[in-house]
Amino acid sequence: MMIATLTVPRTLFAAGAVSALRGELALLGVSRPLLVTDKGIVAAGLVAKLAPALGDAAALMIFDGVTENPLFADVDAGAALYAQQRCDGVIALGGGSVIDVAKLVALLGTNPGSVGDYAGVPNAAHRATAPLVVIPTTAGTGSEASPSAGLHPDATTPSVGINSPHLVPAVAILDPDFTLGLPLQLTAATGIDALSHCIEGYLSTKDQPFGELIALDGVARVARHLRRAVADGSDGEARAAMLFAACAGGISIGMGLGPAHAIALSCSDQGFHHGILSGIGLVATLDGTAAHAPGKMAALAAAFGLAPGASPGSAIAALMRELGLPATLAELGYAAPSVEALAEAAHRSHFNRFAPWQPSAAEYAGMIAASLRSDAGR
Repeated sequence: MMIATLTVPRTLFAAGAVSALRGELALLGVSRPLLVTDKGIVAAGLVAKLAPALGDAAALMIFDGVTENPLFADVDAGAALYAQQRCDGVIALGGGSVIDVAKLVALLGTNPGSVGDYAGVPNAAHRATAPLVVIPTTAGTGSEASPSAGLHPDATTPSVGINSPHLVPAVAILDPDFTLGLPLQLTAATGIDALSHCIEGYLSTKDQPFGELIALDGVARVARHLRRAVADGSDGEARAAMLFAACAGGISIGMGLGPAHAIALSCSDQGFHHGILSGIGLVATLDGTAAHAPGKMAALAAAFGLAPGASPGSAIAALMRELGLPATLAELGYAAPSVEALAEAAHRSHFNRFAPWQPSAAEYAGMIAASLRSDAGR
């Protein structure tokens, strides 16, 4: 018997919600937190914007060494500072890369060893992490609500993951004011990332009615608000809706993902944005998946505003191109070392486990090859 579970953080959602940070830390018993962020967040003034919510901001320990595509070395450096400064909790301020690093820093705060002992190691035993509060500054990865984290062992190696209910943050503070400065192309890419999580989580074979409702709501919010958020980055209503959709996507991840993410992970070796890769994966796989889950696909199409019988893959491709994003591997400029090797990696991916369609290596090769053709989807 498969028991489907849904683990969510305590969630605060409103413009200005960050003002509750100090109280939330007190409830968790955290008096000496480590702030995990990146240099771009610091330069954008968001750490300074956070300071009034902390009270004694001068005593805050800051680790800003997270790289764009996070590395094992980022986590180990952050964990070393956490131990050196005798911290008792972690705050994450940033996008998915920052939050994923913060999750593993929190894990190493209460567990021995280095990140390589856990990430990419199936069933690695570990205790609960140090208390973690996350404040996302992008609206896409959903890491603020998911049980997962992904990291690269080094700058040229595809990412590896870790999945554990202990990685769901204790508190997620969803304050759209912290996403207003997000560049528009990144707004588009992270929005597609949120959409991919909601779609594949909803399609999961796990029976989780609450999760399915949340996932469908996330799809509908992306359909209504992503174009607006990209067209006008100061649109507070659209920013808030996309932040909520991203959180819905993070919850959806807990139900399982699918072949779109298997392709995205397999092609994560060249530094391209994960949200764009996930969208390209949707374009490549959704029509094939539709034949294996027609009822759910009809519900998704309705949530997304598609006419009955419309191609979901074509609709996602059209949206991505409208937003200025590539919709195929060819448009992205991805240089495939070997279609067969990519297909085999996608076929072996753990993302297939709860997918309604688990493509063979040959089927993956066909989809990847089609996406690599210069005329793909045109």
